[in-house]
Amino acid sequence: MLWLMMITFARVAGRCPNIGVLLLRPFVDEDCDIVRPRHLHHCWVIGLAILFMVASQLHGADQHAQEPTEKISFRSQDQPDPRSTGVTAIASRALLREYLKTHPNVDIQPFVMPVIGGSAMDSGPLMAIAAGIPPHVIYVNFRMSSTYLAQGFLQPTEILLARILSDNPKVRQIIDDKHWAADPTPEEVAHALELIRQRVPAPAWPVIYRQDESGRSDERHAWAVPTGTFVMGMQYRKDLFVAAGLDPERPPRNWDEFLEYARKLTIPSRNQYGLMMVGGQTLGWGAYTFLVSAGGRAVQRDENGNWYAAYGSRQAAIGVEFLWRLMRQPFERDGQKIPGAVYTGTAELEQLWKEGRIAMRFAYLTDEILSTINPQLVGLAAVPTGPSGQANGELNCSMLGVYSGSSLAQQLEAMRYIWFVTSEQAQRIRTATYVDFGYGQFVNPALLAKFGYDRILQTIPPAWRQAYQSGLAGGVPEPYGRNTQNIYRYLSDPMYLATEMDLSHLNYDQRVDRIEQVLKASAEQVNVRVLGNITPSEMRTRRIAGSAVMLLVAAIFIFGMVSVWRYFTRVSPVRVEDGRWRRYIYGYVLLAPGLLLTLGWAYLPLLGGAGISLSDYRIVLDSVWVGVDNYANALFDPRFWSSLGHTFYFVALSIGLGFWPPILLAILLDEVPTATLKYIFRTIFYLPAVIVGVVIMIMWKQFYDPSSSGMLNQVVLLLNDLPAPIAILIKLMLLGVWISLVYFLIMLPIRLSETTRRFRAVLALVALAFVALTIYPLITLGPTAVFSLFFGQFAIEPIRWIQSPQLAMLCTIIPLVWAGAGPGCLLYLAALKTVQGDLYEAADIDGANYWHKLFYITLPRMKYLISIQFIAAVVGAFKGGTDYILALTGGGPGDATNILDLEIFVRTFMELQFGSGAAMAWILGALLIAFTAYQLRMLSGAEFKTATRV
Repeated sequence: MLWLMMITFARVAGRCPNIGVLLLRPFVDEDCDIVRPRHLHHCWVIGLAILFMVASQLHGADQHAQEPTEKISFRSQDQPDPRSTGVTAIASRALLREYLKTHPNVDIQPFVMPVIGGSAMDSGPLMAIAAGIPPHVIYVNFRMSSTYLAQGFLQPTEILLARILSDNPKVRQIIDDKHWAADPTPEEVAHALELIRQRVPAPAWPVIYRQDESGRSDERHAWAVPTGTFVMGMQYRKDLFVAAGLDPERPPRNWDEFLEYARKLTIPSRNQYGLMMVGGQTLGWGAYTFLVSAGGRAVQRDENGNWYAAYGSRQAAIGVEFLWRLMRQPFERDGQKIPGAVYTGTAELEQLWKEGRIAMRFAYLTDEILSTINPQLVGLAAVPTGPSGQANGELNCSMLGVYSGSSLAQQLEAMRYIWFVTSEQAQRIRTATYVDFGYGQFVNPALLAKFGYDRILQTIPPAWRQAYQSGLAGGVPEPYGRNTQNIYRYLSDPMYLATEMDLSHLNYDQRVDRIEQVLKASAEQVNVRVLGNITPSEMRTRRIAGSAVMLLVAAIFIFGMVSVWRYFTRVSPVRVEDGRWRRYIYGYVLLAPGLLLTLGWAYLPLLGGAGISLSDYRIVLDSVWVGVDNYANALFDPRFWSSLGHTFYFVALSIGLGFWPPILLAILLDEVPTATLKYIFRTIFYLPAVIVGVVIMIMWKQFYDPSSSGMLNQVVLLLNDLPAPIAILIKLMLLGVWISLVYFLIMLPIRLSETTRRFRAVLALVALAFVALTIYPLITLGPTAVFSLFFGQFAIEPIRWIQSPQLAMLCTIIPLVWAGAGPGCLLYLAALKTVQGDLYEAADIDGANYWHKLFYITLPRMKYLISIQFIAAVVGAFKGGTDYILALTGGGPGDATNILDLEIFVRTFMELQFGSGAAMAWILGALLIAFTAYQLRMLSGAEFKTATRV
């Protein structure tokens, strides 16, 4: 009876919480003290009132602390693309359906983000987090784990799992969507941690269970739960083995055999390569198998537990030397000299593999990859053993973690989902799906044996099982230390530098010594810049330099803004007259939206970026004020100076090759005699403008195929088939054209004596540059060697184009020039209409030739437009090019095309170093403010007229 009364009181109190106060009011004095009751029934009334009030508070607490029952929606990074129809996607959807049967109040959405440089799992979530649309179930690998921990992205999984498994419902109740009603006991947390450990492979446990690196605490937690283990293995095309006379059932077992096989399988006439590797700025990952098989490591811990770059070792140099032999050491077959047996690329590699143009490759042995293999066509094997007898490859895990920025309800449901997809039930469903769809032989043999698929287990080639077991036994965990998320990117630079060196005249030990020097120098820079091993005295020096640069940047911006203000107020002084401003009120109204948009999208972010450049900005955690440290670190960052140098090189090529073609094209189109031909030619030259820039780069990427069967190489190599007399004649003609061009450039400033000195000085500098290009080969090669090149047949080897660090930047500019000349000439065509025809007629009467009219009439009257466009082109070249470089080279090979704008993007959105990226952006802006101020100065005095010539 008492419990029923309590329940009734609680319900009534919940609906009428003021009843207790009303009952108690007659027995409360002015000081809110309960007076002494006079009768016994008064005691009952007071007790009833207090009971009502207590029940009301309890009911109110229950209302604010409840397990979430409404529909919970979260994004999961493990969901397949909705368009995917592969067996892996089918198995994932089967798991999702099974989970939703028991959790109908959950809505799981797939996470989709753009791919940057082929690293979707790395760049996608980082950009999404920066944009405020993160995945709540986030994919974690070894290399990115430290970044996620340092940024505070991950929530301890054992605590969330303890809440799910606890018998106490209060640990799952949420108060005001911000706080947990109670915490699980230490025993429950320890039990949950042990359950997680049982699902983690032993090599991965130190990666998963580690200290918090965000600075919030020093506690150790389990930060993710693995869904699968990846081991590195070798795949090879059996059909290409047979065609080369190799046994398809006996893959190479050591480095010597591997080199021999790779060279036998490289057939330039078929555009076929023995080995493919991921290139660009991820060559370090593609070649890491050789590094670890030789006993080297990318990073290691010292005796104090601090991480340091360890690839400056002798063992690592041995691995890179073998890479040099594969990529660059020439070999001969059937009288033909072949420069190497490796094809390096990025997005096109998978298509080349499917087309049968690649014989061998290293790849993770995962269910998703194995399900695409035809065992009759593709074989699997362990990675070949190195000189030390070790067959090591990278070991990794696909792991899922809970994003800490999710709501508490989302965290709880995300952990429930993770615990399900990593359970034995999920393994059974996934295995059954593969078996039902005929892909049972591609499942991990251990799972087939575990769930009783013995018949299918017998159909798996023994070499597949052996490859997986060997990879697991010799697996080296992917680097996972502090700031090592881009260690492969830093490792790629010395690898490219080493493989580009001419080491053919050295013996084996000498080659290893040279390569070791390169690796050591790079490792020392990484230890200082990336891993932060800087002494206090050195940091003080850096801060002094950073302060000076920051003040200089601020002074340049202030001076630029003041100068621009003076330019425009000098042309149109500001007059304040009573009542006169009302005449222009409509003009102010029209300008207001544009002014507000400019303030909101330009100047306010600019001010915000100034604050970010002075702090260690974090998305989830509180930002830390660091003062000038970001500027200081940028000044002493070799990668900053390298990317800045590449930026100037990019600008020089962009202006030198891309600025004058639109002017020349406009002049030529203006000379077309008939209107019909003018429209035809203008349409033809403008057509590239309707193609998306990234599509243009992808198209040209196919043109730049480095094999002898590549489109451009086929055209160039046709010269080798010419007989000697014709070849000599063509060489002499090309030499004559070059000498004529140089002579023309030298005489041009002399003949144009009536032009300005500044214009003639520019022409003289251009002439001197061409003279230097002419003399340089004579100095480096010697006159005899240079002149001998002009006699005999052509002996051109296939050009590596974008795979060559020397040619990659030039190859990036050529498509931009090709696509931009047509659209760029339209403005100059319009300007040519303003030149009066009478001037040309008078020049004809005076006997002027075409060149006189061009340099004394046409160009002088276009001088103002050309000057403005030149400044705009320089500013645009400094600020642009990132998207095109990403599509064509990804910043590689090495860092050959890594311009500063791309470096800022990578630092900010892929490394989440917002402060460093903002500081670099301010420095770049300071370099451009002078060009911008000068351009606005010219525009302030501009006068616009209507064209008079049709």
